[in-house]
Amino acid sequence: MKKVKVVLDFIEYPVSEKVDFGKNTVTKMTGNANFPTPDVPLAQITTAANNLETAYNAAQGGGKQLTAAMHAAEKVMDDLLRKQALYVERITNGNEAMILGSGFHTSKQPAPAHHPEFTVETGKKALDSFIDSTHEATMVLKRKAVKGAKAWVWQLCTDPLAEDKWIYTGFSTQTAFTVENLTPGIKYWFRSASISKEGLSQWCDPIAKIAM
Repeated sequence: MKKVKVVLDFIEYPVSEKVDFGKNTVTKMTGNANFPTPDVPLAQITTAANNLETAYNAAQGGGKQLTAAMHAAEKVMDDLLRKQALYVERITNGNEAMILGSGFHTSKQPAPAHHPEFTVETGKKALDSFIDSTHEATMVLKRKAVKGAKAWVWQLCTDPLAEDKWIYTGFSTQTAFTVENLTPGIKYWFRSASISKEGLSQWCDPIAKIAM
């Protein structure tokens, strides 16, 4: 059995979830006898979380400069949480209960590979141009193959609770589709459905992702 470790899964979280994660670690570690002298003062993480939350709210439709400021605040948050995670791993020495008690998550033992029905990933083009504040974001949508499906329909929206806000972003005969010209810093929801001789299938569960 492999030694349980602290995972850095928070790096991939959307900004709003990352803020909540950081605040939760502060709550869990405050007064926790297992972590009397954290490498990163808890007040510092609280400040970084508040700054990131403010920057995120300002960046919603606020332009490229505000989006860049949000990414800078996110990097500060990531760096602090990464350092704190290393502290937790050093102190806990593989004790899963202690790790979870800090608010961080643990590595899991090897398990059968799971291939989700629908995935959304940042496009390579967007990653390559991330340092350029003028770039437009892209997302790569992928579906698991469905027997009898001849084509796929892809939709996106910024308000998943309103059915009339979903817009068609494309059709394809492949199980992957690239959405281009997205606005960096905006949180989008994506979904898809297959087309067969029986007609249009039900929409899959939507996945949210912040364009970058």
